[in-house]
Amino acid sequence: MAASNSVLEMRQAIAGRFPDEARRADTRLVDGYFDPDAHATWLEEFSQATTDAMKKRDEKAVKDQLSFMSEQLVHGDAVVRQHIDVFYVESLMWDLDETLKSWAWGLIPSNLKELYVAMWGEPKS
Repeated sequence: MAASNSVLEMRQAIAGRFPDEARRADTRLVDGYFDPDAHATWLEEFSQATTDAMKKRDEKAVKDQLSFMSEQLVHGDAVVRQHIDVFYVESLMWDLDETLKSWAWGLIPSNLKELYVAMWGEPKS
């Protein structure tokens, strides 16, 4: 999936708001097997940063990242919304146990929950 200008702008906005997480995504792409301009994979790495914050029960980081992505979903064009759905939400919480998923579920904004449920269903409580 080719990145549009709006996806590039979202990536820049994420990097501006969450520089540590953005550097982590950049580093993983450069050190791994991926092209550093692979915006979809970069967004999956940002999703993993959110998931890792969930593992630590870092409520502030989780809320900040999820709230930001929720706003991007609201204001983004169709390509941004598709990237958030496929490359951020689909991989969110993939390696959490049921207890952590239950805790994190209460922090996820409703528009991101809708995307998650459409793909995976509601997490078990």
